[in-house]
Amino acid sequence: MSDEAYYDESGDEAGALPGFVTDPIGVLRRRWLPMLLIIVLGTAGSIAYVKTRVPEYQARATVLVASQRISQQLIASTVETNQLEKVSAILGEIYSRRTLSELIETHGLFLNAESERPLTLEEKAAMLRGLILIRPDRSNQANNDSQSSATVFEVLVTYGDPVKAAAVANDLATRFTDIHLRDRSRQARITTEFLRRELRKNEEELAAQERAITSFKQAHRGSLPSELGPAQGRLDRLQSQRQSLALQIASVESRLATLASTGSDVQPDSPEALLRDLRGRYKEQLSLYTQDHPNVVSLRNQIEMLEARVAENQSGAVATTRSPVADAARIELAALRSQLAEASAEIDRLDALVALVPQHQEELAALEQRAEILRENHREFLRKVNQAELSEAVESAQQGERASVLDAAVPPWEPTSSPLKVVAVLLVGTFGLAGSIAVLLELVDAVVVSEAEIERRYRMPVLGSVSKMA
Repeated sequence: MSDEAYYDESGDEAGALPGFVTDPIGVLRRRWLPMLLIIVLGTAGSIAYVKTRVPEYQARATVLVASQRISQQLIASTVETNQLEKVSAILGEIYSRRTLSELIETHGLFLNAESERPLTLEEKAAMLRGLILIRPDRSNQANNDSQSSATVFEVLVTYGDPVKAAAVANDLATRFTDIHLRDRSRQARITTEFLRRELRKNEEELAAQERAITSFKQAHRGSLPSELGPAQGRLDRLQSQRQSLALQIASVESRLATLASTGSDVQPDSPEALLRDLRGRYKEQLSLYTQDHPNVVSLRNQIEMLEARVAENQSGAVATTRSPVADAARIELAALRSQLAEASAEIDRLDALVALVPQHQEELAALEQRAEILRENHREFLRKVNQAELSEAVESAQQGERASVLDAAVPPWEPTSSPLKVVAVLLVGTFGLAGSIAVLLELVDAVVVSEAEIERRYRMPVLGSVSKMA
């Protein structure tokens, strides 16, 4: 390495310390006046601050949040157990302007607050909010144990009056427990009421669905799946009956045809029998003679007169001249035909109903499936309502998770910071400020204090030096 020193662009040797750093006594000699002024002013201000300073006292109360006393396996709680959300909600209400205003008015806080103008309630609430601290107590073993189901919170209140600080801390601890109990009871009650409303709604839907099923069955009676078997059995019986009636009708018609062919269907001396005989003779004469033949004309006139007579007898309700055997056969034939028509109509009706069974079966299955879902929901809601009622009873009896004041706050007679500590901190700060001002002045108004600094600054060798002159 060469003997020549390395200099940067400004002419100073790179990495070299300022000269005043190696000459602290010289800094004191050169800058003693501003340093003394700062020390005097800082000391006087510190003494004045300590004399006029109002001491502050910090009161401390602790709150224990314990888990449910009754096992969750026996009675499940319906209250949200997320501790972060729960505590955040409690703190939100405690730090609200309404709660802080009540504390200020109840305990008479900030009555002698020094200010150019009277403080508003909003300003006092903001000041009190800065004096309150609620947090988990890290010094408590329960909070450090991962197996513990309890949490201890500390309520810290800082105020100039120790008695009022303790009173406010106890008031806040009591409000913490009250809000915790109220919120849990309200949440349990709201949950129960919600489940009851859902249960009533489900019951109404289930009743309406059952009424719809009943109406559907009444409107489609005969074409329901449950009636398919009886309907098919009746159809088989009607088919057999129709076949039997058809055979009976054919037999009666054959018998009537036989009587008509033999002329036994009317009485021998009746006009009908005579008319039938004349018609037979007329056909015979007409096959032998023309229509103008006297015999044919005579028979035609007799037939016309006899037809008029028969028609007159029939319109005048004259006693029948038919044969009793033929009349009985005709009556039987009419009855059989009526029965056949009824059987056929019933078969057509049953066929139409049976054809609708698949469609109605699907519709009824959909209705019953919906009803079954509603019944299942009803059983589930009923179970949940019973569980919610038990949970609400547990919360009302304070057997669930509960908060209680573990240690009440007592008036702290020692201030949070002693005057000696405050004076020590202020003096240290004063001397630090004086030293900083001296260093700043040395940097702004630099002084050459050594031969090496001259060579470094001006890049010229020093030929000689004289000692300090008096």
